[in-house]
Amino acid sequence: MSAYDHDFPAWGDTAEKNWKHCLARPFVAGTFVWAGFDYRGEPTPYGWPCIGSHFGIMDACGFPKDNFCYYQSWWSKKTVLHILPHWNWPGREKQKIAVWVHSNCDEVELFLNGKSLGRKGVRQASRLMWKIAYHPGILLACGYKKGRLAMKTVTETTGVPHGIRLVPDRPRLRADGEDVAMVRVEIIDRQGRLVPTADNEISFLVGGNARIIGVGNGNPSSHEPDKAARRRAFNGLCQIIVQTTRQAGAIELIAKSKGLFKSAIRLQAGKTFCRPTLDSAMIERRSSCCARGK
Repeated sequence: MSAYDHDFPAWGDTAEKNWKHCLARPFVAGTFVWAGFDYRGEPTPYGWPCIGSHFGIMDACGFPKDNFCYYQSWWSKKTVLHILPHWNWPGREKQKIAVWVHSNCDEVELFLNGKSLGRKGVRQASRLMWKIAYHPGILLACGYKKGRLAMKTVTETTGVPHGIRLVPDRPRLRADGEDVAMVRVEIIDRQGRLVPTADNEISFLVGGNARIIGVGNGNPSSHEPDKAARRRAFNGLCQIIVQTTRQAGAIELIAKSKGLFKSAIRLQAGKTFCRPTLDSAMIERRSSCCARGK
C-alpha cells in the first residue's frame, strides 16, 4: 500500500509476497486484491488526517501507483521497466536512498549520471533494489532480454514548477448531457517534465457547452471538496472531470495557478441522439390516463 510495499494491515500482505505464495502452489487459481482503486473510508493502515484507503492498485483518480507496474510486469506480456521513487531530494545529497525497479526483463542495469551501478538478474515475481547515495541528475535503467537491450527508462531531477499541462483522455465528446472528459493536470518544469513534488493549487474555468462535475488529486489525506473549480496538486498531479451539455460545439478548459504559466485546451462536443426521456408534462398526462383506466 506504500510505494515500497512495506506497510500493510495484519490481515493482508505485500503484493510481492502474496503473488509468490500463489506461484508456489499450482493448485491456486489466483489471488484477491483489495482493491483496484483507492476509495473514501477505511483509512488503513494510516489514521487521521487520512480519510481514504491506500489499498488500490490505482489511486482515486485512476493514476497508477508503483505497484501497478509490479502487477503489470508479472500479469501481462508487455515489457515493463519502472523506477521508483522520483529523483527530487534536495537536502539529502549523499544520503542513501533505496531505488527499486519493477521489471519482467531478464536483467536490469542501473546508471546514475552515466555511471553504472551494476547489472542484476530478475527473479520471477520479484523486484530489484539498489541503495544509492543521492546526487541530482539522471537515473537510467536498461532492461535486457536474452542478452539484448529490450527497453530503457529514465527518471531525473527536475526543475521547479513552471507551468501546467492538460491531458484529456479524448478530444471529442457527445453533446448528450452525460458524456465526460477525464483531464489529467500536470505541474511541469521549464523542460516540460512532471515535477513529482509539486503541490500548487490550480483553479479551473470551463467555457462553452460544458460544466465541471468534479476534481481530485488522489491524495488519501486530502480534505478538499471534490465538487469545486480548484484543486491542489498531489505529487505533481490532479484531475478535473468535465461534462457536456446537450448543445454541440467547442469546449475550452483553462487551468491557472499563481506563479505558473496557465494552460488551455479545446475539446469538441458533437451532435448525437439522446436517449428518449419523459418530460414532466408527458408524465402528468400518462398519470392522468392511468387514473382514468385508459
